[in-house]
Amino acid sequence: ENLDRAFLNCPDGVTRTAHMCCGYPDVIDAVDYPKAPRESYFQIADAMEDSSVMALSLEDAHRYNDLSLLEHFKTTTIIFGVVAIAKSRVEAVEEIRKRLMDALEHIDANRLIAAPDCGLGILGRELAVQKMKNLCAAAHSIET
Repeated sequence: ENLDRAFLNCPDGVTRTAHMCCGYPDVIDAVDYPKAPRESYFQIADAMEDSSVMALSLEDAHRYNDLSLLEHFKTTTIIFGVVAIAKSRVEAVEEIRKRLMDALEHIDANRLIAAPDCGLGILGRELAVQKMKNLCAAAHSIET
């Protein structure tokens, strides 16, 4: 209800987008920083699907979700986090590609957008660029 109010006077041509954050560390490679419980996405998935949000950003790289979660979204586009934003390890193209292919077993390709989990601010430019290059290569390698 409050989310719909936030978009109340949003023009028709604007894609109403929301990010469901699970937590954000203050340093790179932090261990055991506070995250939302695993079941949180499932608890609000149906409400998000029924809201005015058209695209929803979900974090998946930091901790893989049960991909059946994606089946709750029948019309909502999912911006799917496949690159961790708080780890210095650069995900391999094939690792990202596999996760996207697994996700495509649960959602239509035209409603899945590959993305980082969240903002890349703590990574530094070089590391962020490396991760984004691999994300792009993985996404472009998938034929739809």
